[in-house]
Amino acid sequence: MKYKKITIDFSDSEKIEFLVEDFTQDELMKIISQFNNGNVMQIRNFYANPKNINYFIVDDYEESEEDL
Repeated sequence: MKYKKITIDFSDSEKIEFLVEDFTQDELMKIISQFNNGNVMQIRNFYANPKNINYFIVDDYEESEEDL
């Protein structure tokens, strides 16, 4: 399975990380557009106010036997 690890760093120093399966380029473009426009960002079932976000990172996630 193909997963992406999303990391969001908030302005209050809180950081969250989560995995999404089959993340598409279209989803990423929508998130970037929402972030740039100041609209509430929606990443699957997660919502965030971009005014409270310092940055977000989308990385490839490699499964290992430890994760299973």
